[in-house]
Amino acid sequence: MLFSIPFIACVLAACDITTAFRTNGDPEHDDNALKKICPHLKTQDKGCIRYTRGYDVTGVLTTVTPNVNDECACIEECINAPASCDSYVWKYNDEGTRRTCTLYSNFNLPPNVTVVYDEPPTPPNQGYEPIADGPTQIGGLVPKATTPSGEIDERAVSGPVWQLEGGGVLC
Repeated sequence: MLFSIPFIACVLAACDITTAFRTNGDPEHDDNALKKICPHLKTQDKGCIRYTRGYDVTGVLTTVTPNVNDECACIEECINAPASCDSYVWKYNDEGTRRTCTLYSNFNLPPNVTVVYDEPPTPPNQGYEPIADGPTQIGGLVPKATTPSGEIDERAVSGPVWQLEGGGVLC
């Protein structure tokens, strides 16, 4: 079967149009229409495509990182702490006075899940301290990230950072 050049050109044009519709005409969108952020980060996807805006999907607090100027610097702080960070949030602090970067070691648990941790053996493992509020983590709904006026903060961003065996990073 032979195809004419105009026919092949039409098929290729149709494929290009469907790609444009699927990605909203923006090459920064993937098939799920989630915009890639921080394309300069050294990740497998050359940026982050796994995140949410307006909610804090993080869980067990590891550290608040002061003097972080934007969401990309916050994600980079998490990437640079592979032994203790697997998720981050860039949002207003509890006082609503400035945005902060908080790094976490675990995601939120679902509402009907509670994890109880064993006390460290004697002598304790080096470098590990008991959780300040006791050895329990209680699940809950994912909280909103809000502006100082109490509205959902669409500029807040949180999500995972996965350090892959072999040295790659996904976020």
